[in-house]
Amino acid sequence: MGNKTGIVSISFRKFSPEEILAAAKNAGLDAVEWGGDVHSPHGNLEVAEKIRKLTEEHGLYTSEYGSYYAIGQSEPGLFTEAVKSATALGTKTIRVWPGMNKSSDTFSNEEYEKYVADARRICDEAPDFTIALECHPNSLTDEYHTALAFLSDVERDNLKMMWQPNQYRPLSYNLDAIKALLPYIVAVHVFSWKRKERLPLAAGEDAWREYIKLLSANDLHYMLEFMHDGKLETLEETAKTLKEWLK
Repeated sequence: MGNKTGIVSISFRKFSPEEILAAAKNAGLDAVEWGGDVHSPHGNLEVAEKIRKLTEEHGLYTSEYGSYYAIGQSEPGLFTEAVKSATALGTKTIRVWPGMNKSSDTFSNEEYEKYVADARRICDEAPDFTIALECHPNSLTDEYHTALAFLSDVERDNLKMMWQPNQYRPLSYNLDAIKALLPYIVAVHVFSWKRKERLPLAAGEDAWREYIKLLSANDLHYMLEFMHDGKLETLEETAKTLKEWLK
């Protein structure tokens, strides 16, 4: 496959799929991670099929379906709807959340076992799909140590990770996280943030070049997410920066 670049559609929730695709094509990107909240709602196959057609007409493809299924929290049927949407979009990778708004250090043993059981259930429901967890603050995988433990305890080969830097942690932590999680990483969310401050991607060049050195052991999707100004007009410049690093 080689490394591929793309855009996460939730970065531009106020724009239509047509507008996002036109900007992504102009920026020379390969793929879109379509979100399950606004652009391709869970289970709405008519919308998903339309978006797949539009995506392919623009010379792109759907790399992942960004569902809002939260392990251990969502109704089980929501994952079934997510599988239907992912299928209609033409992707075999579904992003799920390892819980929402609950930090890993607050789980009781009983809660943790509930999350493990639910993760096994969804992996078994969709064995031909890659189920990808977020490395996200306030979730069961907000620390790479807990993410590794969870992956090990679930014991499913189709459970993987989508990596992103922790903007609250130093470079050394994020490099250690990549080293630990690399066998599981299937995609990367690319942004340059300092805590809650969104910066132009180029501001994170030193760190990202270090990340990419380690990540280059795998062929991955590098997906631009939540850029500094939220404008489609600057996507081409941001994409150019990312592609330069990936050379």
